Amino acid sequence: MKILVLILATVIALGSSVIGLIAGSESDRVSYSFPHVARSETGMKGSFENTSDGVFKSASEYAKLIEPHLGVPPIVDLSDGIEIPIFVDGQQFTGDPGIHCCDNPSLQMGDCMSGSVLQRYEGRTADGKPLPHVVWVSFGRHDGRGSLHNIDDADMHHSVQMIGYNGQTGATAFFESGDNRKWVKVDPKTNRLVGKLPGVGEPKAFNRAFSTPRGTQCVQCHQADPFIHNPFIDAAKLPSGKTVVPKIADLEAPYFVVGASDWDMRTIYIEGNSCFDCHRIGMKTVEEFIGDGWDPNHHMPPRKPGSLSEDFMELLAAWESGPKNKPIYDWIIPPVGNLKENRVVEDDYPHKSDFNRPDLRVLRKLGEKPRRIPERVSRGDTTGGTSE
Repeated sequence: MKILVLILATVIALGSSVIGLIAGSESDRVSYSFPHVARSETGMKGSFENTSDGVFKSASEYAKLIEPHLGVPPIVDLSDGIEIPIFVDGQQFTGDPGIHCCDNPSLQMGDCMSGSVLQRYEGRTADGKPLPHVVWVSFGRHDGRGSLHNIDDADMHHSVQMIGYNGQTGATAFFESGDNRKWVKVDPKTNRLVGKLPGVGEPKAFNRAFSTPRGTQCVQCHQADPFIHNPFIDAAKLPSGKTVVPKIADLEAPYFVVGASDWDMRTIYIEGNSCFDCHRIGMKTVEEFIGDGWDPNHHMPPRKPGSLSEDFMELLAAWESGPKNKPIYDWIIPPVGNLKENRVVEDDYPHKSDFNRPDLRVLRKLGEKPRRIPERVSRGDTTGGTSE
C-alpha cells in the first residue's frame, strides 16, 4: 500500500469509508466542491474546505449544509425497515432475554432486545434525482438497557438515527436521535418499533425528531469508517442476503464528516501487518467490543478466524505504546475527495482528542466472558418472551 506522507501543521480531521459498495458507474460520478469557510488543505488534487461548526447546528440546518454532498436525508418509516432478528440457542426470539443472553448481542452493553429496525436508502436530491454513489442507513433501536438503569419501559426513549455516506468523496453525516416519542411506538404484538418520522420538509418536526452530534464526536465509535458491524447489526439482511448496513472492504476508501473538520479521525497503521489487508482499524471501536466480551481472534478474519492472532497482538502492542517507533507505527487519516491514499500525520496533528488513547483496563478484558443479566420477564413482550 502506498501512503502519501505529509507532515501537516494544519489538517482537517477526517476518517474512512465505503467506496466500492455504493459507487455508481464512471458516468454517474461527479466531483464536488467544498465551498465552506474553514481551515483547508491545499497544494494537492482534491483539496477542499470544511467547517467545524456544522454539527452544532439544528438538524434542519445541518441537512441544508450536507445537501451538496449527500442530497436530502430520507423519510424514515420504521414499518418499512428490516427488523434485526434476535436468536437464543439458535432460535429466533421475541422480547428481551436479557443483557448478553442472546446469540447475537450488540457489542454496546450486550443489548438483546428484539424489535430494532434497520433500513438502507439510495441517496436522492431534493427534486428526487437518484444519487447512486450516496447511501443512507437509518437505525431504529428498541433499547434493551432500561433495567440496567431502573428505567421503566413506558418511559424508554427509543432512538432513531441516520448516517449518510458519499462513496466517491467520503462525505459523511450523522444525525442523532431527538425526542421522537410523538412518532415512534412499539407494536405490543410483535415487540417491533413502528412509526413514520418527519422529513426535512417539516423543519420544526424534523428538529424535534432528530438532533446533531454537537460536542460528541461520533468517530469515537465510527472510527475506521461510517458504519459499525457486529453480530447484532449484521443479523439484518437485505433480500439479496447482504447485510443492510454496507460493509467496507477498502483500506483507502474516503471518509470525512461534513461540518466536523476538527474531529480526531486518526487510526493506527502498521506497514506489513495483515490486519490492514482489507480495511482500516479503529482501536477505540475494538476496545468497545472487547469490553463487551468480543474476542477478535474468534471472528477475524472472517474466513479463517484466529489465523492473524500474531498480527493482532502486534497491533495491540502498538496501540498500548503509541506510534513512537517510526517508521513501524503510524497515525493515518483517510483520503477525501479525489485523493486516493491514506496520509500519515505527525505529532503536530492539530485535532488530537483525549478519546483516541488506549484504555488498558479494557484491553486486559480480552478473552473474558461478559456478565449475563437475564430478564425474568422480557420487557415489551406480552408473552414474556417467545422463541419462534
